[in-house]
Amino acid sequence: MKPVRRALLPVLFVSLLVAGCATESSRSSEPSAPTSPDAPVSDQRDVSSASPGSAAGRGTAIIEVRNPAGEPLPVIPVEVRTVDWPMPAELSEDIARMTDARGEYTWTDLPPGEYEFTVRIPGEDVAATRRVTVVAEEISRVPMTLG
Repeated sequence: MKPVRRALLPVLFVSLLVAGCATESSRSSEPSAPTSPDAPVSDQRDVSSASPGSAAGRGTAIIEVRNPAGEPLPVIPVEVRTVDWPMPAELSEDIARMTDARGEYTWTDLPPGEYEFTVRIPGEDVAATRRVTVVAEEISRVPMTLG
């Protein structure tokens, strides 16, 4: 009986660990990782099939970054700053926000108000800034040109 217990103990431990991870991931509202190199890398939900403003009273901004020829610019950092009001805590988190393969970054659940979005080419003094008023339950497209 002792060898059976020794063999089952690691199996039981791994089973509990896997079950705990599965439970935690089912509770998480985080999106899954992109499944292909061309999949969007935005850390936000796809809004193409969702209703505007993924949360009641919130809006969405889609930042579209292109070069002067109109080609999308992927992996461009996107920054946000509120204009004339304090930055909400959820927007001040220090996480990398980059454009995807289409040169877009989708920012959902934005409280209504005026924002200033900035994009810049890493390592260069090339940047673009644009002010946008985000309206509840609406999607705002924010075209920006770098280069």
